[in-house]
Amino acid sequence: MYLKQVELENFKSFGGKMTIPLMEGYMAVTGPNGSGKSNITDAILFVLGPKSSKAIRAGKLTDLIFDGGKTGKKAQYTKVSLVFDNSDGILPWNDTTVRLTRYVKMSANGEDYTSHFFINDQKSTLTEFENLLSKARISADGYNLVQQGDVTRIVQMGGIERRRVLDSISGIASYDADISRAQSERAVATDNLERISFILDELTRQIDALKKDMEAATKYLTIQDRLKMSKAQMVFRNLEDRRNELAGSERNRVEAMQALDAIKQELVAKAQVIEDLTKEISDVEADIINRAGPEYKKISDDILQLSVDIANLSDRIERMETENEEHKINIKKNEEDTIEANKSIEALTTEIDNNSIAISEKSSKRDSESEKVTKIQEELSAKGGELKELQERLAVLEPNIDRAEDKEADLRSAATSFATRKEEISRSLAASEEVVKDTQFNIKDAEFSLAEIKKELKDNGADAIREKIQAEKAKERELETKESELVSAASRINEDYLRLKAEKKVTDSIRGSAAVGRVLELRDTGALKGIHGTVMELASVDKEYETALSIAAGNKMQAIIVDDDQVAADAMAVIKRENLGRATFLPLNKMMDGKPRAKAIMVAKDTEGYAIDLLDFDEKYRAAFWYVFADTLVCRTLTDARKIMGGVRLVTMDGELLEASGAMVGGSIGKNPLKFGASSQGKLDEVAAQYRAVSASLEGLRAQIREVRSGLRVLEDQLMDANKGNADVQGKIGRLESQIKVLTEEKSRQEEAQRNNRSVLSQIESMEAENAKELSNCMAELDSMRSERAQIRVKITEIAPAELSEALDQARTNVYNLNMEVNDLIAKNAELTSERSSFENAKALMARATVTYVERIESNNQKITGSRATIERKTIDKVSLEKIKSQMDENIADLNERKSDLLVERTKAESDKGKLLDDKDAKQYLVENLGTTIENLGKEVEALVTETESIAFEVETPLPSENELKRTIKNCEDDLSKLGNVNLRAIEDHNVTKARYDALEKESDQLKDRIKDLNELMDTLGEQKKGLFMKTYDGIDVNFRSIYAELSGGGEAFMKLENEDDPFAGGLLINAKPKNGKLLRLEALSGGEKSLTALAFIFAIQEFQPSPFYVLDEVDMFLDSVNAEMVAKRVRESSAKAQFIQVSLRKVTLALAQHLIGVARLPSGLSKVIMQPDMEE
Repeated sequence: MYLKQVELENFKSFGGKMTIPLMEGYMAVTGPNGSGKSNITDAILFVLGPKSSKAIRAGKLTDLIFDGGKTGKKAQYTKVSLVFDNSDGILPWNDTTVRLTRYVKMSANGEDYTSHFFINDQKSTLTEFENLLSKARISADGYNLVQQGDVTRIVQMGGIERRRVLDSISGIASYDADISRAQSERAVATDNLERISFILDELTRQIDALKKDMEAATKYLTIQDRLKMSKAQMVFRNLEDRRNELAGSERNRVEAMQALDAIKQELVAKAQVIEDLTKEISDVEADIINRAGPEYKKISDDILQLSVDIANLSDRIERMETENEEHKINIKKNEEDTIEANKSIEALTTEIDNNSIAISEKSSKRDSESEKVTKIQEELSAKGGELKELQERLAVLEPNIDRAEDKEADLRSAATSFATRKEEISRSLAASEEVVKDTQFNIKDAEFSLAEIKKELKDNGADAIREKIQAEKAKERELETKESELVSAASRINEDYLRLKAEKKVTDSIRGSAAVGRVLELRDTGALKGIHGTVMELASVDKEYETALSIAAGNKMQAIIVDDDQVAADAMAVIKRENLGRATFLPLNKMMDGKPRAKAIMVAKDTEGYAIDLLDFDEKYRAAFWYVFADTLVCRTLTDARKIMGGVRLVTMDGELLEASGAMVGGSIGKNPLKFGASSQGKLDEVAAQYRAVSASLEGLRAQIREVRSGLRVLEDQLMDANKGNADVQGKIGRLESQIKVLTEEKSRQEEAQRNNRSVLSQIESMEAENAKELSNCMAELDSMRSERAQIRVKITEIAPAELSEALDQARTNVYNLNMEVNDLIAKNAELTSERSSFENAKALMARATVTYVERIESNNQKITGSRATIERKTIDKVSLEKIKSQMDENIADLNERKSDLLVERTKAESDKGKLLDDKDAKQYLVENLGTTIENLGKEVEALVTETESIAFEVETPLPSENELKRTIKNCEDDLSKLGNVNLRAIEDHNVTKARYDALEKESDQLKDRIKDLNELMDTLGEQKKGLFMKTYDGIDVNFRSIYAELSGGGEAFMKLENEDDPFAGGLLINAKPKNGKLLRLEALSGGEKSLTALAFIFAIQEFQPSPFYVLDEVDMFLDSVNAEMVAKRVRESSAKAQFIQVSLRKVTLALAQHLIGVARLPSGLSKVIMQPDMEE
């Protein structure tokens, strides 16, 4: 393949049409300066389309159009064609001749233009040109077309730019693009990872805050579920029991009714028998009277009456004897119970006596301590009347303060309850508002979709677009969620920053010493090493103990901890020189740790602990903090502290300080006290940097949101275009309208819930305000009393001797403790005495009952004796009458016998009837009672069935017993009562937050994996890129060494990388040693040597990437004749493999060229071409 000819039309100095034939081998183009010889190379470059018009020596493309010369008219277009011989098929075009044409035409306004490309007269593009020529390694920007400035540029360019020449030749641009994409993707992933880390930190704090509430709520729900299950089981247990009872009652009633019917039938039959016997007896008696006379009847009646009386008296005796036996049993039981009561009374009496002894002993000790109090008070009173008055006022104030504190505790508890309720309602309100917001969003979204569907456009790919929209909206929601979380994190960090800033401002303003501020300035500026900071900066403390520990530390909080005593001495020298006052230094190399005193160890169990143990600090500072606190103990209240004061330093949670000597310090605390953990400039800068990072991350996220929203608008526009003629539009409209209706109703319900919540919240806030007002008044009253008490105590301390004051407090404490113990014992004895009295009363009752039983036995015995005497007398009377009657019976013996038999038979029948009547009444009562029971049980069963049907969960079986269920229910209710108010939403909030955390953590892990993969990919690409580059570098270096040696007639040259380990971190150096010269860098060579070396470099590149033809435009301009000849010989030698077209003015070049083209400039301004081919060839 070679360039056969160049066809020009109105191109620069070539007016009209002109064809310049070209031949294989070495062609030289020459002519005077300004003749237009380089315009031929410009024409070739014009067609090949370099990136800049400057490459073809024109300010703009329209400058390439023939300007008309000196006399002609400016042409309106220019056209250049390169005709290639493609016999060998190097160019991937199905033709042996390939004509590449470029056409540029001026527009009508004379400013603009149009440019067109053609391949074999078929319209094409520059890209197609470049793709086609790249197969033959021909490029407008490559080194197969070398212009006048390329050699100079090689000489003048820096090492980095020169290395980039090899970058371009090695073809590593694709690797750079891949690496750049990987770097961009890694940057995005890193930003996302950082953003997620902020969110995860925020979510961790939220989860920790919710965890305790969640555990309480979980416990509450577990107990509630157990209670619910137990109650349900109790319902089923009751139902089962009631059903069993009902079935049993129904069986019993049927049996009772059957028995009742049988009894009634027997009664009817028995009544008839009695009636018949009575009639028969009456007939017999009538016969007896007729036969024996009326006197016989009277005697018979008397005997009958005596028999009845004797029988009644015998029954009476039997009943009284039975009653006597029962009385004897009761008397024996009372005797046994009395013995047990006596034992209990004896044990209780012993315990009461022991307690009485203890009461007596403790009362004696109390009286002794009271005498001490009285004696000390008398001593204090003797000191002056004011001290006595103060003591009396203090005795009045103490109980009043105790009552006020109890009231304050109750009011604070109520305030906490109100706050909890408000928080619950606020959360409910927030959730409702969120639902309303989401519902409103969904309504708008549905209305938007409805509006889109109502356009009744056909759906041409709409489903796919909708899926994209849904995906993008999901992405938008995810990004909005992250934005919300980042905003929350940013807000929290900003609050921390403002808090720290305020703390630092307060700390700076109350350091109290310019010296301390100056020393910390030396630390912050680095002017003096070894300064760690103040005690208050280097420790942190739980807010609960903040007041106590700040008071305990006092001014020592401003003490400055330093490495050693030399640092302290240097710092003291500075503040002394600048006359800034004094400061306390704690050199770590000299500070000594200590141990608590014996008294502190003894009473520590009755306190909150040692102050030094309630701080959080680096253990290397322990000796310094021991200097500040020593064995100071923290007490919950002043009352607690007073019980153990003396010989140990104490501080209360409210800030009262009790020195080991007995001195007490208290009162109100200033508005801006020094605090541990106070903000330093370092902390402030750290939080500020964190806030900036979060803000930057938030801004990046918002940029993503804007990009997603922009994409959504495009997709929505596409959806509107695609929705045409949808046949199912009415169905979709109906569904959307129904959805909008449901959402609107849900929104209304939620808004109603919001109104209700706000109403309740308003009521609670009103009650809370009243409670707060009452609490404020109570606190004011309490503060007033406490202030007065503190003033009195201070006054007493000032007036009274310390040892008397301490002894008085100790004596009063002893009296108080002993009095409490005595009262406890007295209360205990009262309980025991009451219990003993109960036993004694029971014993007395049993004694009286025994006397009554004895009296009744004696009375019964007397009655029995009397009854027996009466029976004996009546028996004698009966016997006498019976003798008389027996004499009379001889005539009516048969009738009497008959009557006697009938009477016996009737008596038996009447007895049977009586039993039947009793049975009938019993059965009747039983039937009626069972009927009522059955009715009631039926109602209970019906109610229980209804209740079981309302239970919406499966009840566990088998069912426990009723007693076991009752115990479980009571235990559950007690447990729920102990838990109090529980935030049940904490579980959902925790689970949602935890799920969000887990999702983000998973995303974080994926991002970390992706970053790792991208790093590995970049390392792999970097190695491949380096390998390809080094292959190119080595190949060109070998060529360069050989070509330079050839061109310089025996010189040496080589390339060198500035950074061989990482070629892309440095440039490319060229070193040359001309024949008989020194080894120098390219920049240090003479002008001609530079050009020769640069040409050797260019030829090395060409040889590494050979092309079918080369264009060299006056590359020998700065060479001397010897070097120009060497270059020309090199070109002549290389022309055996490729076509060379060289523009040159050198005779030696023209002499060595195989073909010559001469260019001359006519007076008219037109360039003219003269050919001199190699005739031999």
